[in-house]
Amino acid sequence: MPLKTISKTVTLAGTAERLSSTALLVWWARVKAKTANAGTVYLGDATVSSSDPGLVADDTIELRGHPNLNLYDVFVDAGTSAEGVDVWYLEYA
Repeated sequence: MPLKTISKTVTLAGTAERLSSTALLVWWARVKAKTANAGTVYLGDATVSSSDPGLVADDTIELRGHPNLNLYDVFVDAGTSAEGVDVWYLEYA
């Protein structure tokens, strides 16, 4: 099972966007705030906002599901437009 990647950039700060545009079941995902980010990015559900804990440039967090996690259900928001995250994951097969 190969390691795969996606990248997500938030178009407009303050607007939560899905990590994946389609259902994407994974065993595990590592989310890293892009190195070039000047502000903070936030992960959560559809209600994610700047009041949630966030990641600054190069911070990472691991996400796991039991037995899987759908990246379609994970949202990202940013304090600054055009900033985002890179995601490495193992797809659930």
